[in-house]
Amino acid sequence: MEIKVKVRFNASSERFESYGGNRYLIYLPFSEDKDSKNIVIGILSKKIGVPTPRIIFESKDAMGNWIFNLD
Repeated sequence: MEIKVKVRFNASSERFESYGGNRYLIYLPFSEDKDSKNIVIGILSKKIGVPTPRIIFESKDAMGNWIFNLD
């Protein structure tokens, strides 16, 4: 199953929004760095109830969405 996530960094607070169809918007209160992918995977795991090892980052699309697949 493919999951699309739009990540907004440097937000005033952390938020998670679902738009249906496996599309999500995550606001994070810090800049993007090397640990960002693992943080997003952790948030997705908690919100959608899937263990972190099953969430695999695939790529970013042309619109800036982060694409994940469930193993």
